[in-house]
Amino acid sequence: MVRRTGLVIVLAISCIVAGGNTAAAGQNRTSNDDVAASTSIAPPFITPGKDLFVVREGDQVVVVVTATCLLEDDSNAQFELQSSSPGFVYISDAYRKENKALGYSEGVGLVYLSPQIGDAGKHVVTLQVKACSGKVERVISFKVKVKRAD
Repeated sequence: MVRRTGLVIVLAISCIVAGGNTAAAGQNRTSNDDVAASTSIAPPFITPGKDLFVVREGDQVVVVVTATCLLEDDSNAQFELQSSSPGFVYISDAYRKENKALGYSEGVGLVYLSPQIGDAGKHVVTLQVKACSGKVERVISFKVKVKRAD
């Protein structure tokens, strides 16, 4: 189980590097007014970009949440689970990664879905993302279907 969890975490971090840089670099700005109004480069997002995750009791899934800001914004991203989220969901502290060459930073959090025996059913996970300048950038929700263990 530990080896499998480690593999999932490595995969999740690989998705951050591959997906996060593309999403941030691909944003088009039409004027400098957009930058002045908000230091956010792209809206916060999750990887994999799905709205439904299916997992069995006793297994674990890791979802990566990313918020991208300009480097001059030195505030750290915050990811908070809402009280309506199931008890088997945990979120890490935010990690900050800076890309000085492209002028942005990413706040990254890992959301662990770890349903146990008795958690079978349909659930909704909701998290609030505070990114650039500490303001709420987005509320992200996704569904989790927990299947009974065999």
